[in-house]
Amino acid sequence: MKLRVHHRTEYLYSEPVHHNANEIRMQPLHNEWQQRRFHVVRVVPIARLRRLSDFHANGACHFEVEEAHGRLLIEVESVVDTSNRYVNGRPLGAPLSTLEECARRDESHMFLQDSRYVIVTPEIWRAAVDTRGADDCVYTVAENLMRFVHRRCSYIPGITTVHTTSEQFFLDSRGVCQDYAHLMLALCRSLRIPARYVSGYLYDSTHREMRGAQASHAWCEVYIPGHDWYALDPTNNRLVDDYYIAVATGRDYDDVAPVKGSFYGGGSRQLTVVVQVDEA
Repeated sequence: MKLRVHHRTEYLYSEPVHHNANEIRMQPLHNEWQQRRFHVVRVVPIARLRRLSDFHANGACHFEVEEAHGRLLIEVESVVDTSNRYVNGRPLGAPLSTLEECARRDESHMFLQDSRYVIVTPEIWRAAVDTRGADDCVYTVAENLMRFVHRRCSYIPGITTVHTTSEQFFLDSRGVCQDYAHLMLALCRSLRIPARYVSGYLYDSTHREMRGAQASHAWCEVYIPGHDWYALDPTNNRLVDDYYIAVATGRDYDDVAPVKGSFYGGGSRQLTVVVQVDEA
């Protein structure tokens, strides 16, 4: 499927700011399952863009606006060809005993640990163990954890913030896709299943208010020994197919935030984000 994304981020400052330095992660990944055909970034006020690759091999872009300004606009447009990793079925057959090797592999070890927003508590561990039951297949256990998160939690915007942890969300169970992803990561990691956070976009072809389709979306990828990373969306309780565009992966939201920055100046700021995903 060929998809086009328009991502518009605008900051309005109540007082002029200066030396506004930002790092953005809005460039779709380019790999076997999705090919980035077009990607352009526009910043107002005009600034020199410096492209880089971060620790997780995500494409990032750094820029600085030194002069005083009251508005910052970041517009990103991308065109991506997507494929469905599940076209040949689910990656079944890997028993839980094969996870022992993951702790010794560089590409999966870091995704077994607690991180800034993914915290494994005794209560989360117990929920993961109860959900696993007698199942011995890594992938089906992960899929059961996805269903558990979707069933247990309520999608309610405005209750949580970008700083809400898996521990906090587990207690209240009301939040958005970022919270769903963090909780599923905590459940997977408590069972020693390597799991990483994915930021990106979701195309809703039916325009029926699929959760997360109106903004940046978040889901999880789990590592299946003998196979590869496979993505699951606990917010919508579905396998991640060619309707999704992955932008960045990391331990949690802190590694993949679309915009990170700092500036000099007082007053307050107002943020407006608009995301539109269509067939190209």
